[in-house]
Amino acid sequence: MSLINQIGYYHGVIVDHGLTQSTGGFPQEVLSLRADQIYDPEGEEYLPADPENNEIWAYLILIDSKDRETRNCKQLKKVTGWDGVSFVVLSEMNLAEMPIAFRVEERTWEGNTRLEVTWIDDLEASPTRAVQKLTKEDVIALQQRYAQVLASTKAPTKPVSAKAPVSKPVTKPKANKPKAAPRPPKAKPKAPASGKPVGKCTADEAYNECFQLKRDDVTEDQLNDIWLDTIGDRDEAKMSETEWFAVKEVVLREVSKV
Repeated sequence: MSLINQIGYYHGVIVDHGLTQSTGGFPQEVLSLRADQIYDPEGEEYLPADPENNEIWAYLILIDSKDRETRNCKQLKKVTGWDGVSFVVLSEMNLAEMPIAFRVEERTWEGNTRLEVTWIDDLEASPTRAVQKLTKEDVIALQQRYAQVLASTKAPTKPVSAKAPVSKPVTKPKANKPKAAPRPPKAKPKAPASGKPVGKCTADEAYNECFQLKRDDVTEDQLNDIWLDTIGDRDEAKMSETEWFAVKEVVLREVSKV
């Protein structure tokens, strides 16, 4: 068997694992994975993976440069059931044949492009990355909130005059034209009201969108640092979907391609 040679979202199993240190000296879990199925986005179904090219390794840094757990660490706990308290326990866990979902994508570093595992999850996770859209009620709320701002920035429409009836022209006596009165200054558009973005999403949906839309010069470690800085001291388990949406908007302002 050989390495996976196709990007995609896979279902498979963990073959082996080991705790190591990354080149930067950070704790890193390495997973040897075997793909059994690949998701077909056109047919919206899982198909058998290529049995001759179905192996890959996932390199998951668990603690970042600020001594905080990474998203990889959280996903590893979700998939394996590790409580995150002891590296000794993690290193001794038997993960062989444990089901896992993982995404394989191209990554370019110093001019070299290769396929890497960029995300792991359980088998119940969605295989697609969809843009999160506001509900109809949230769109209405957004419109009401910014209606005045939108009205002040609307482009003026040139009025169309009605055609005057055809009549014999009247010659008016010549007179000095009075100077036109100065036009009143244009009113400055009002600044939008301050407040939090309106919308909802889960933590995983927020992070996935940030990861998908980040610039190429933003590394995963940098994204994780910005993500955790934005969350701050809040208890993630108690954060609402509205709060996660707000976190996503703040992070995207720093890392987004557009």
